[in-house]
Amino acid sequence: MSLVAGCGPAPEAAGERIGLAYAFVPVAGLSPYSDDAVIGYGIGATETLVSLDAAGRPQPLLAESWTQVDPLTWRFQLRPGVRFHDGSAMTAEVVMQDLQRAVAATPRPRALSGVEFTARAEGEDVVVNTAAPDPVFPQRLSSPELAVLARSAYADPANPDLLGAGTGPYVLEELDGTSGATLDANPDYWGGAPAADGVDVRFLSEGVARANALRAEEVDIAHAVPVSQLQSLGDGNVLLSVPLPRTVSLHLTSTSPVFADPGLRSAARQAVTGLDVAGSIYEGQADRPEGLFGPVSSWATVRPVPSHPDPAAVEGQAITLATYSDRAEMPEIAAAVADALRRAGFQVDLVVRLYTELEEQLLAGEFDAVLMSRSYGQDTADPLSYLAADFGCDGGYNLSLFCDPEVDAQLVAASQLSDVDARQAAALRVENRVLASDVVVPLVHERTRFGVSKEVSGLADDPWERAIITRDTALG
Repeated sequence: MSLVAGCGPAPEAAGERIGLAYAFVPVAGLSPYSDDAVIGYGIGATETLVSLDAAGRPQPLLAESWTQVDPLTWRFQLRPGVRFHDGSAMTAEVVMQDLQRAVAATPRPRALSGVEFTARAEGEDVVVNTAAPDPVFPQRLSSPELAVLARSAYADPANPDLLGAGTGPYVLEELDGTSGATLDANPDYWGGAPAADGVDVRFLSEGVARANALRAEEVDIAHAVPVSQLQSLGDGNVLLSVPLPRTVSLHLTSTSPVFADPGLRSAARQAVTGLDVAGSIYEGQADRPEGLFGPVSSWATVRPVPSHPDPAAVEGQAITLATYSDRAEMPEIAAAVADALRRAGFQVDLVVRLYTELEEQLLAGEFDAVLMSRSYGQDTADPLSYLAADFGCDGGYNLSLFCDPEVDAQLVAASQLSDVDARQAAALRVENRVLASDVVVPLVHERTRFGVSKEVSGLADDPWERAIITRDTALG
């Protein structure tokens, strides 16, 4: 069911505030140089130069248009008349400085992983020179981590402050730590006055708490409703379910004492392949695994079948499996995976904590296996960029610590392709080799589930898990 309104004019009189129960708690004061970036974008405070359509192709946002001058040079024409929430103008000089800050940030935004460039202002345009040809550079600029902010945001350059510094339809007026945020309508929004007077956000990491808040009419929208709560949303509410480019996979750490053995990885894959995670744990509100790329990626429906190594004998090898509790279904999936591995003969110690408590250990490969829900489109919507980050030897999110020179060579060659279809075909070839190694086992393709009051219209139907509240989101 879609609640998305058209792009017509906003209602002349709204007089309403939208209540949103958001699933994730800010970890860095909504700084775009963190995983908080998607929150600021989702609640309508920030915007980027480029947006993505449902197919992942770049569309104008704060950049009205762009041209590729030569293989190393891009020229972006900025949308005229845009002002930041503090009243200052969005100029080419400001945008250029934002880009330069992002490429120098630590850690660097994931969308810019492995990318080197310089930016300069030329009149009302921003000109970017990349160190190497980068056919998907505009898609990179759609990442919420590259939100365009006013100069006033950078009192602390390492932690930009969104208060009064964005360009979106709603102005972030107050951030109450990790409890909530208050946003008021931006009457000078370049896209036209927003439909509501404001947005009141409650950060509720517990899925039951979000569902309860919706049932009690304390909020109008509950983000990421757990499957266990879907049957009791209340008569005045409906479910919005959107397929996502997000896959829950079991990552087997290729450097662990156990899973350095390809045969034992193959045995682990065999043990969990038969689990019906979509039908059981998600009660049909998810899709069975087809590979790393799910059914929302129509280009991936025909793919070669990977050839796996022969499984080795399992003789009670002890492993530690880790996952996080921020997503309601993850601990339950982890328990099912652990049971399947035990039945296959492994001794399994299960670790479940908040993601923020686990991230450093996950990236360092301190666990034998990791259960992860990962969006393969959130940063750039480019499958090759995702594969490089997650399975390249120098990938910044390589949970399996996988390194295959042939995969790296395929990624380097494919990265120079400018044709979208050719890039997608190359991605499927890389996927095949990665899956054949058994360092990752896809278990289910997720959907995003919103519990929404019937009074709500104009909610973003965004498969890239970015936008939620838009200029058109309204009550009544």
